[in-house]
Amino acid sequence: MKKRLSIFLTSCIITFGLFGANMSAEASTIQTQTLDQSIKKIVNDKMAGADVSVAIRDDKGKIIYGLNGNQKQKPASNMKLLTSAAALNVLGQNYRFKTSIYANGKVKNGVLKGDLYLQGKGDPTFNKEDLEQFVSSIAAQGIKRIDGRIVADDFWFDQDLLTPGIAKEDESYYYAAPITALTTSPNSDYDSGTIIVEAKGEKVGKKPSLTITPELGDLVIENKGKTVEANEPNTLTIERQFRTNKIVVSGNLPINKSLKEWVTVQNPTTHTLTMFKNLLKQNHIQYSKVKLYRAKTPKSAKLIAQKQSAPLSQLMIPYMKLSNNGIADILVKTMGKVKMQKGSTEAGLKVLRQYAKSRELNIEEWIFEDGSGMSHSNRVSSNNLTELLFVVQKENWFSTYFNSLPVAANSERMVGGTLRNRLKSPLTAEKVFAKTGSLTGVNTLSGYIIGSSGKNFTFSILVQNKSGTISAIDEIVEVMAENL
Repeated sequence: MKKRLSIFLTSCIITFGLFGANMSAEASTIQTQTLDQSIKKIVNDKMAGADVSVAIRDDKGKIIYGLNGNQKQKPASNMKLLTSAAALNVLGQNYRFKTSIYANGKVKNGVLKGDLYLQGKGDPTFNKEDLEQFVSSIAAQGIKRIDGRIVADDFWFDQDLLTPGIAKEDESYYYAAPITALTTSPNSDYDSGTIIVEAKGEKVGKKPSLTITPELGDLVIENKGKTVEANEPNTLTIERQFRTNKIVVSGNLPINKSLKEWVTVQNPTTHTLTMFKNLLKQNHIQYSKVKLYRAKTPKSAKLIAQKQSAPLSQLMIPYMKLSNNGIADILVKTMGKVKMQKGSTEAGLKVLRQYAKSRELNIEEWIFEDGSGMSHSNRVSSNNLTELLFVVQKENWFSTYFNSLPVAANSERMVGGTLRNRLKSPLTAEKVFAKTGSLTGVNTLSGYIIGSSGKNFTFSILVQNKSGTISAIDEIVEVMAENL
């Protein structure tokens, strides 16, 4: 599968190559009138009452079609297009996140006379298996007991765990996970700051059985669910109560049915440290102090072990293909820390603006308060997004950026991503490479398209104030493909 993926992505790079090399210089050959009529018909018939912004650019960056192209709208996850560009430029393709374990004290007769520090720097790939490796490294030092504190060092980032605009009802779900510099992921999608709770209905009248991945940590769970007959409706919910560490399972689950939910932890740092202490205990490494501590690692502390993530070039695949909000938020804070010595969303967003200005983008026309697109206060136009998409083609990291975009109708999850079940027409299948976006009443799609002429274009479609517009957006893209 990896070999096929490599061949496919390489062919995409060759197809786009210098991007637009096979493009006609004369935009006048495009049937813009037919295109305009077709797009407006779809908008009027299927998106009545919605705000719609559409833009298409040619290989010279010239806008060859626009419908409300300057209208500022909510980009949703199309905001990640700017965040990703800035991250590749500021941090570099080879950037790796680091998590380390330090000891501050001497070991005598198997006892560490001092403190143990678990230091995080925002690695979204850090997991329970990595913690187990740290415990093994501690044991290899001959440490059997810690006569001191076990300390979390998450000072690489600030303590604003959520980005602005996260709604109360969203806080339990993975797409609104809190961010600290010391966090863990339950899976290879890197949904940091979450655990996976799976409920199964096994016996009528009894509570569903629960499986927790990787473990509860500092969370507690209350199972009020009930297994019911197979013909009864599934009303089961799995949610963390607002601003608490309590997960409640409630409602009915039909027998032989299951429900899996990604639930956010209340605080990734304390959750990670609790898991770490549990693993120490399981591996018979004792400690004298039960309280959770948070402090900076002293310069005198000795490094015991360190885990480095895969390079950013590789992380771009799950991040963009699956539209991972947590990684976007982590990248923003990391850019703030690396560039401005402040691991905050505010500092990171300033870095995004600096990058955009360095590329002479009209960033003054953008309004944003996060890097993931979760905020309903973000605003950008389709003209702005296509300008960005045109400009990044000149970057030396463009192939990495391009390969991270979802590919229309490609069924492989880490190729097709959020477009794997969309745009299956022969006109568009594997000819659209674009970032999806979705919020309540918002759907967006921006990226690159190969027209029926074989020529390449950048496009952006932004729709807001109307639900269920994905199919209409896809119709617009098919019209583009047919007429370009």
